[in-house]
Amino acid sequence: MTLLSKHIFKEFITLVAVVLAGIIVVYLCVEFLQKADRLIKYHATLMQVALYFCYSIPSMISLSLPMSTLIASLLALGNLSRHNEIIAMRASGVSLARIIMPLMFGGVLLSALAFLNTEYVIPLYSSRADYVRNVEIEKKPQRVMFQQHKLWLRGPDNSIANIDLVTPNRNEMIGLNIYKLNPDYSVHERIKADSLVWENGNWRLKHSRSFTFDNDEIRFHNSDNEIFNIVENPNDLGMIVKDSQEMNFQELWDYIKRLKSSGYKAASYEVDLYNKIAFPFSSLLVVILSIPFAIHKVRSGGAGKGTAFAVVIVFFYWTLWSVGGSLGRSGILPPMVAAWFANIIFGVAAIVVLIRIQKTT
Repeated sequence: MTLLSKHIFKEFITLVAVVLAGIIVVYLCVEFLQKADRLIKYHATLMQVALYFCYSIPSMISLSLPMSTLIASLLALGNLSRHNEIIAMRASGVSLARIIMPLMFGGVLLSALAFLNTEYVIPLYSSRADYVRNVEIEKKPQRVMFQQHKLWLRGPDNSIANIDLVTPNRNEMIGLNIYKLNPDYSVHERIKADSLVWENGNWRLKHSRSFTFDNDEIRFHNSDNEIFNIVENPNDLGMIVKDSQEMNFQELWDYIKRLKSSGYKAASYEVDLYNKIAFPFSSLLVVILSIPFAIHKVRSGGAGKGTAFAVVIVFFYWTLWSVGGSLGRSGILPPMVAAWFANIIFGVAAIVVLIRIQKTT
């Protein structure tokens, strides 16, 4: 990388960091004001509040990075244009491609970092943020004993339950083995059920049998429609079962496979799965699309107008991204196409922009 490219790249990355920090501060202030009443209601300590918002920062970074990248690219190229540095570089025989290459490289780097953040950081810290909010601040019982491929929960009457799958609507649990324990933790009853369904305000066992252990004798009986209220209502499963953003790519992939094998539609989760790859590319795309506004508009005296157009680009991307997601979740578009819907449109536009700006500058 030449000295000129290093200068442009350093200025661009510095601006991204500064703008991102500013957006995160505003984001944190808004989030705090929205949640202040609830935090006061539960007498949250300063340390609990600090931990909760610190664990929420990776998700905020993911949402804020495209806007930060856009503003930084506008400022970086805008400053060069405003001080006639681009004219000087072009007069010295430096091609436009060489001028914008550091920004392109920065966009690729930021997209890669965004993917790593989505894949490794957000799932971990989102779970920690939920734990601080639900268990430490709101004092809800921690029912999860451990979780890997299956879910283990504490149940009523000194029982534990092993659950194979929780459906997306949270109204049904599939593949249960329930163990009711004596005070010495020996098993006195085991219930095997195909499902546990939320009906008329209670959780009811379906296609189930109960096995009771009495000394050397084992008795069994049909336990269909018996009530087993492992949690108070389906909403309580929100703090037990991971959301899609709390799962990495492999976990979400496995969850989708299990849903499909159980006969459930998983279009919404499939869209979220492909979004984990598609959305990080937004940083690179907004860099490309901001180039003509940052150079041409500033040079022609319309910096404000150029900035306004470029900001609209980001909101237009968000609109396309939301529309694509909605079409995918409703089944109108295949999940992969829905996730890449905005990127496909912006990718074509980016290629057109690069070709036109090379011809006109």
